[in-house]
Amino acid sequence: MAYASVVSLAQTIEQLSIIPGLFSDPTMKSLAGSLEYFKAFLDDGSKKSYHQEKVTVLVGKFRDALNEAEDIIELKICEIHQRGSLSCTEKASEDLVGSLLPLVQKIELIRKELVLSLETCTSHGGHDIEPAEDHFEMRESTLGSPSRRTTPNAENDVVGLDDDLEKIIERLLRSSSGREVVAITGIGGIGKTTLAKKAYYHPRVRSRFDVHAWVTVSPEYGMSRLLSSLIRCIPGMTDKFLEKTEDQLSEMLYRKLKNRRYLIVIDDIWSTEVWDNVTRCFPDDDNGNRIILTSRHNDVAAYANPDSPLHEMGVLSLDGSWKLLSIKVFGVNGVCPSELEDIGKQIAEKCGGLPLAILVVAGHLSKISRRRESWIFVAKTVSSVVANDPDKCLGVLGMSYNYLPNHLKPCFLSLGGFPEDFEIKARTLIQVWVAEGFLKPERLKSLEKVAEESLEDLISRNLIMIRKRRFSGEIKSCGIHDLLRDLSLREARKDKFLHVTSTRHVSNFLAQRKEGSGFSFLSDISLNGSSELSPHVARSMFFWGKLLISTPPHRQISLFASFKLIRVLAIFSHLFSSFPAEITQLIHLRYLWIRSNGSLPTSVSQLYNLQTLVFQQPELYYMYKTLILPREIWNMTQLRRLRLLSGNYLSKPKRSAKTDDVLGLRNLEELSHLCFASCTEEVFSCLPNIRKLSILDDASDDASEYLKYLVCLEKLETLKCVCYGQKRLSLSNWCASLTYVKRLILSGCLLFSEDMASLAALPNLEVLKLRDNEFEGRAWIQSDEDEFSKLKFLLVAEPRLVNWEAGSVNFPNLQKLVLRKCTLLEEIPIDIGEICTLEVIELICCSSSAENSAKEIEGEQDSMGNSCLNVRVYADADESSSLFDFWRAVYRA
Repeated sequence: MAYASVVSLAQTIEQLSIIPGLFSDPTMKSLAGSLEYFKAFLDDGSKKSYHQEKVTVLVGKFRDALNEAEDIIELKICEIHQRGSLSCTEKASEDLVGSLLPLVQKIELIRKELVLSLETCTSHGGHDIEPAEDHFEMRESTLGSPSRRTTPNAENDVVGLDDDLEKIIERLLRSSSGREVVAITGIGGIGKTTLAKKAYYHPRVRSRFDVHAWVTVSPEYGMSRLLSSLIRCIPGMTDKFLEKTEDQLSEMLYRKLKNRRYLIVIDDIWSTEVWDNVTRCFPDDDNGNRIILTSRHNDVAAYANPDSPLHEMGVLSLDGSWKLLSIKVFGVNGVCPSELEDIGKQIAEKCGGLPLAILVVAGHLSKISRRRESWIFVAKTVSSVVANDPDKCLGVLGMSYNYLPNHLKPCFLSLGGFPEDFEIKARTLIQVWVAEGFLKPERLKSLEKVAEESLEDLISRNLIMIRKRRFSGEIKSCGIHDLLRDLSLREARKDKFLHVTSTRHVSNFLAQRKEGSGFSFLSDISLNGSSELSPHVARSMFFWGKLLISTPPHRQISLFASFKLIRVLAIFSHLFSSFPAEITQLIHLRYLWIRSNGSLPTSVSQLYNLQTLVFQQPELYYMYKTLILPREIWNMTQLRRLRLLSGNYLSKPKRSAKTDDVLGLRNLEELSHLCFASCTEEVFSCLPNIRKLSILDDASDDASEYLKYLVCLEKLETLKCVCYGQKRLSLSNWCASLTYVKRLILSGCLLFSEDMASLAALPNLEVLKLRDNEFEGRAWIQSDEDEFSKLKFLLVAEPRLVNWEAGSVNFPNLQKLVLRKCTLLEEIPIDIGEICTLEVIELICCSSSAENSAKEIEGEQDSMGNSCLNVRVYADADESSSLFDFWRAVYRA
């Protein structure tokens, strides 16, 4: 990834500020100049010359050379750090420049060759070879005589679109007279064009319009050809317009459509620029004109259609997938042999509901014998079948990748490192992207914000699917279609960006991959010696299984000592008996996920670049023991997230030995499971940027005495407080300090009426979750003064609660109420139904009387004409999860 190499090296060079005078050296100036040139080249909007074979080869050489330069610089930083002093900085500077000089000279030669190649392209009219053709395909020329090759028939139809088709037809034929855009979006190969075609040729639709036109747009479109293609569709037009300018063509198209009712399909539009250029040619005569637009990009479709909802296509259900596969293999009237049906359904399911993949696999099945063993083999190799027909499937999906902006390509490729069908936590993905170093900081935006926007952009382009959202709309988790994952793996291997394996023995795997920044091991791996895990070039390594270490007892094995340049190390499943000491020598580490029986060593503070630390201990450990954090952790000034699953004690900060200033975790934004005893004024005053905090009962006598110091955390937005044994926290004594808190979770507390009144007074509280709490007298009685003015989401789970009295005045802005395992609750207050903003009441495993009261509320609102309130009742806790699981709803329906 050339762009990722440029951004990463630029960030690494910034670390060399520790060496005085280095940037004035001619060698370093030359490297900086070449880097700036290459960055400008990649940022250049004109990508056509980039497709030239010679230029592509030079870009690869440039990328490899930059990666090598970064390796040299980071190894030198390691040496300086190991010396622990800058007394040798002059020698360090000389050594670094000496090591870089041959490489910088090589980079300069590549740069000159690239400049010459680009000049040659320009002198030859821009290209040595023909650019990719602009794919504009005229689908029809006159009313009533459709092109034979595009007329839909049973062979080319995709099943399972009946509901979609009815919705599109209804929008095309409804009585509104203004010009309307009907936008269809979805992943490549989902059937957008097929749906648009079925609507376009439907008899009811065709009879409605005077003019019909269809144009398919490529990513590299030419406006004149697009306009010419549309003009050809208008009856009576000749080819005399071919020599006209773009403005003349625009005017001609506008005049020919004026005062006529038209239906125009703009298929596969890729950019808002295309819409801006073409929309001015479509008059709005208030006579019911319609435009169907298909796009892989939700943002583009929404831009063209801001006032109407997008028609977002989901993948086929399992039944729909099997029906399509069966029709394509056995024909419309054919029947699948009974011995093949079960394995056929397995094959259909493995296509992930993507019609394009199903058609490719069906084509393969049609060519092989109809024997069970043959189909079983296909079921095991569906991905290979699809990959062997790249033009039909991965080629179509590959267009979405090829035309991604440079900064999004490494983000997409990194998804291949996660297991198939894995639910990826959005915050994990964002933190890993930031740690990898391939995102470029932007003015007035943090890298986390840049990463968050990159995730949203990939979702908008239908390359990532949302699995779960938080109530606020924030993305909680996401996933990627199996075929898109295959695409990311293919491109990642090609660019030496990421290597993924499921093999148990890694020696041969690593020996064959001397180049590449990322490695992901999806299964348990066997290790026989320290040399096996030593890819010096690795910047990120993910271990999803266990590390099976088989060495003689007398032999010391060091697994990670060679990972000198690593930035991301995630060991998700393996449990170390103690924290591996050699990890604390990996000074470039920015993200670390590790599980260990032992505690964090003092030497962890040497990881001065670490941004995220996720440290897990066995469940039995953190239930009964408190982790005492080393005091040196206050030296880790870059730390942003400290996620610990056990209760932890954080002692008061140290003072600097040189300046006597109090050290602080100034950048820390998230801290989990902090013990009450650590909630002191001294600790909190040195955590000025904490936004998310969870605190844990540690048997302190008077918890409220500690919690009053939460007032020091002026940026706190999310607070979770966990107690054991229904402890009284006296919320009224300290809750008023939570001025900025938007999300509050209370668990295991004893709640009095004055406590609940204090919660109601919180000015910015939007989400309140009450889990496993006991209410005084098993009652929650709310007075009219107890107004949760901004609360939108309320969860009450497993409470000791029998009687609840409340009304609409208490929750004026509530949108969703969830009651989970409220087995003692007699009823939901009837006036809750009068909350005008309330959309959902959800009950999971609640008492029958509570369920009856919810249904009564719904019935009363229905009788008053309020059909917006939706009551959902579940007898099984697992059933409700599907409501929040977009992946299951879309991919497993």
